[in-house]
Amino acid sequence: MQILRVASSLHPEKPGGVGLHVDQMSSMQSSMGHSVTILTSDNGDRSLSKHERRDGYKIIRHREIVRPSGNSIIPGITNSLRKLAPQHDVIHAHSHLYFSSNVAAAFSKVNGTPIAITNHGLFSQTAPKLVQKAFIPTIARLTLNAAEQVFCYTDLAKQELRERGVSSPVAVIPNGIDCEMFKPNPKVETQDQLLFVGRLERGKGPSYLIDAFNSIVDSHPQYSLKIVGYGSLEDDLKKQCEEYDISDAVTFSGELSYAEMPRVYNESSILASPTLTEAAVPRVAMEAWACETPVVMSNIQEVSAEHVGDAGSLVPLRDADALAEAIEELIEDGECRVEAGKKGRQRVLENHSWQHTVKQTTVTLEAISNQQ
Repeated sequence: MQILRVASSLHPEKPGGVGLHVDQMSSMQSSMGHSVTILTSDNGDRSLSKHERRDGYKIIRHREIVRPSGNSIIPGITNSLRKLAPQHDVIHAHSHLYFSSNVAAAFSKVNGTPIAITNHGLFSQTAPKLVQKAFIPTIARLTLNAAEQVFCYTDLAKQELRERGVSSPVAVIPNGIDCEMFKPNPKVETQDQLLFVGRLERGKGPSYLIDAFNSIVDSHPQYSLKIVGYGSLEDDLKKQCEEYDISDAVTFSGELSYAEMPRVYNESSILASPTLTEAAVPRVAMEAWACETPVVMSNIQEVSAEHVGDAGSLVPLRDADALAEAIEELIEDGECRVEAGKKGRQRVLENHSWQHTVKQTTVTLEAISNQQ
């Protein structure tokens, strides 16, 4: 099968869950014998080559002209779609929120090449609410309804799409984790360390974690907080730590390579994910669970107690006190903390196999390409 993949960003040049998903899926599909070409943005980095081949797939980067609210505008993708779409069996776009996906959907309607779109979350974590309020029921809905197939991670996400007027076929395929890469490592000593992994943006809620950590550090002075990621809030978060006088206990590690992350999860006692919105269980939570690290996360709409079980705790959104209380419970009950980590790995093994995610996605792409 000839797959033309459209994604606004790509790992590792642009960190983030969508780019990582695109990279790993493209690599695995290439190893399965499929031909994959990715149309993406240079995201303003002119040092990146326009054409590249790696891990079995091809990359074509387009020059970013402007980036409003984190949305990379790349007009050159229109020409690439015109040339390449007729040579491919299917277009697979990632997230209806990006300019590149909107263009690909419109082009599919004109050209006739079938398109599938993966919904990585209905709402943006960076765009203003007023912009999203206008965008979701108009351009976003048109984009999703142009697809022969929409993928999402949960039944709740599917229901939300239906409620917002999306009539295209929707397949629910849970996101997956490579449990051979992310696994317990007895050679790595677990430290008294809380961990945050994610972009330092308001939608990920890092300021609430710093508030929570400040309220427990006096009772548990042996604990430190490690923050992995970068973003526009980094300076504000460091200032917040200074105002609380906890800077010595908080480490800002910046963006670490994907290969480093299994060690970081293994060395941490607890992962905290105070995110405000996700498409499903956060990927970082599943990676932590795969390493037997328990998770405290926000009770976002897309995550229920059934998703978490005994592998961690759910706390109300924007509630630093509840976050601190849940973290303290795990700190003070070592046996429960260890057991929660083990149950987390079992949960990932049973419900979030990356091989299953790629296989089911590929089978569905083949089905819609054969219908043409």
